[in-house]
Amino acid sequence: MMAVGLFFLISSFRLILGEEEGFIVGGDYVKNIKIFPHVAFLTLQVADSDDEYICGSSILNQLILVTAAHCLDNIGTATASVGNVDREKGKMYRVASFQQHENWDTVNINHDIALCRLRTPLKLGPTVKRVVLMKHPPKARIADLAGWGVTDEEYYSDTVMLKHTRQKLWTHEQCRRILHNSPKGTICGGESRAKGDFASSGDSGSGLLVDNKIIVGLVSYKDTSVSRSLVIYTDVSYFYDWIMQTSQRLTCS
Repeated sequence: MMAVGLFFLISSFRLILGEEEGFIVGGDYVKNIKIFPHVAFLTLQVADSDDEYICGSSILNQLILVTAAHCLDNIGTATASVGNVDREKGKMYRVASFQQHENWDTVNINHDIALCRLRTPLKLGPTVKRVVLMKHPPKARIADLAGWGVTDEEYYSDTVMLKHTRQKLWTHEQCRRILHNSPKGTICGGESRAKGDFASSGDSGSGLLVDNKIIVGLVSYKDTSVSRSLVIYTDVSYFYDWIMQTSQRLTCS
């Protein structure tokens, strides 16, 4: 499986984890953050290095963000920007600590989920809101994705402005018919053949939403040997118990 993580190395403009991608290619610009008030932009500083990565995340509560585990590999410090479609104009918060899933597998990309605890609580309001987390979310065929990732995969151009797209949802069973190695705890979104709009570099960890508020997935990776537009998402409901337990532990730490 030629899998690639969907995060972007700012300093050298090359993709990490093979040939994967991570930002929304195509799609539309979000005119008002009130449409996607749950999103948080992560700037991730590599430990003992000047390199930085970007990823997306979603607000679970005033202190906790949920993102992909691979976004936090070898990270020293991190900051989150919220409340603005322009990632450079959002209110900045320092990440105090984070927890990757204990079974996060960097080879097979299993258990690709993590939580970040902010140093100071978010001030919730019309432009900063929590996603709804459900153990049994409603079944849906379409979900929404918003992120600050790459907008052109040929030239790897990015943007400071938030973009969004709609994704056709596939169940894990449907996904495995095409991507035979997709791990448990994942779902798929997009098209099996490259067309329309899809996630790419920098979108890793961004939330996939149903009814514009219920989080069902996190951008994880793509198997480019099969499809450049079919994205593997971490199934958030599959990890509901882990999220609740880990969130409580981080909040009390």
